[in-house]
Amino acid sequence: MHNGSLSNPNGIRRMLAPHGIRFDTDNDTEAATRFLEWRLREGDTLEQALQAGFDVLDGFYTFLMGTPTELALIRDPFACKPAVVAETDDYVAIASEFRSLAHLPGVRHATVFEPAPEEMYVWKA
Repeated sequence: MHNGSLSNPNGIRRMLAPHGIRFDTDNDTEAATRFLEWRLREGDTLEQALQAGFDVLDGFYTFLMGTPTELALIRDPFACKPAVVAETDDYVAIASEFRSLAHLPGVRHATVFEPAPEEMYVWKA
């Protein structure tokens, strides 16, 4: 999931093309996800791929990415795009605004927070 706008999707495409990465669209979300996919394919963990993204992805964004065993959330250094997390022993829920989470079971007892800029949050299955 991507909420935001990257200023350098064409540069990312040019960087990935020599590695055989192909694109189906011209949108910035695909450029970011193909970058992260490439890093994972090259052997990075999800956390390493996302950490590398802080150096490559230029713009305003919140990214939520998952693998079969992990869920990770990052925001750009300025945290311009909204995000809120509700975490309980039973679930982690992430949305752009709290009202999307307000009716979840047990949300009154959840740890609710706004993710910090340029921090990585990882939940393991």
